[in-house]
Amino acid sequence: MDETALSRADEAYRAQDWRTAAREYLLAAGSGGAGTGTAFTKAGNALMKLGRAADAVMAYERALADPDLPNRGTALCNLGIAQAAAGDHEAAVRSFQEALADASFTKRYKAMHGAGASLGSLGRVDEACEMYRAAALDPANPDPGKALNSLGLCYLSLRSYEEAVEAFKAALDVEGYRGKGKACANLGLALAALGKPREALGAFERATSEFGHSLAADAAAAYDACKRALEPPPRETVEGWRTGEMPPVVLDEADEDIAFFTRTEEEMKEADRVARKAERLARRQQRGLLTRVGSAVAIVAVVVGLLGFLWASGIGFPTQQMTVRGLLEAHRAGKPVEQYWVAVPTVDVEKEMSGLPPKFSSYTIGAVDRSAKTSAVEVTIVLEQGAPLAYKVSLAREGVGWKVSGIANDWRSTGQ
Repeated sequence: MDETALSRADEAYRAQDWRTAAREYLLAAGSGGAGTGTAFTKAGNALMKLGRAADAVMAYERALADPDLPNRGTALCNLGIAQAAAGDHEAAVRSFQEALADASFTKRYKAMHGAGASLGSLGRVDEACEMYRAAALDPANPDPGKALNSLGLCYLSLRSYEEAVEAFKAALDVEGYRGKGKACANLGLALAALGKPREALGAFERATSEFGHSLAADAAAAYDACKRALEPPPRETVEGWRTGEMPPVVLDEADEDIAFFTRTEEEMKEADRVARKAERLARRQQRGLLTRVGSAVAIVAVVVGLLGFLWASGIGFPTQQMTVRGLLEAHRAGKPVEQYWVAVPTVDVEKEMSGLPPKFSSYTIGAVDRSAKTSAVEVTIVLEQGAPLAYKVSLAREGVGWKVSGIANDWRSTGQ
């Protein structure tokens, strides 16, 4: 161990000069061995501060190779955090589980929360819920509100809206929780999904007025929808008076009943001829109307049958291919992609999209597996360098069209 380099590293770390600290810790640890684990751990911490997650992973792994390393649970938890930041969530889950298996590791809630985030990114949402619940119940956790908010987001993604409401309300009850604005906005999303616009509106307004939180795009859209749902319908104006108001009734002095007593015999015969003629015309019009109604009913039946067939066959507009193509084009151009997703929290969309490369030269849309309510589209992405990557994009029916509900690597199609 180079003690001089170690001293310089400690000084730079205290001054938050992360670049110098990382360099000097690595220099002090040298080629590794017994007693160098702490230096490698601190080098990993400094590299994480610099946003160099992949380099931090290597530093933590070198630290764990030291047989004399104290606080192995902490190093394993930090390794999991770095692996998750680098996008390797499978490895991150294993590291968090090893940290939890270390009986001497006291900050178990950190590994639980990290494992919950990685499990959610892998689509193992039920397991993520269990981890977040355990983190919230850990008596050593100084910030259970964060775990409860994350638990509520898991329930939202599972469409378990009542459970999500309870989790967000529990987060709001945690004294000292600094994320109450986010939790309150998320509560509004859950209440809106339950069809409770008035309560949802109250939650959104509390998030902004009491906690000073700025609503994200999905929450702002839900807030506007709740306001519209609670607005009374406009009163229709018809010929100068509005629906619900009776116009004044003016009686005509030349009333038909009064005029009957003043008619001559010829006038009464003429009136009878006019009445019979009008009756015959009415019967002809009725027969024509019935014919037209019958034709219309037949046409409607054919159209309904056709629409039913198209629905059951997974046909919609926009089609599955159109939705996936729009998503990929927007992602490649760095534009927002929320409009192509089903109504899920923004944080879930960001996690799902993190699995796609930010830059690629082209893509190919392959086979489409269709059903009435769900579909899956195979996509091959060609990178500027390296082998093509294959994905399976899951979609859910929304209205008459399709929205993306998840993205997963299709390892079998790439031969990996």
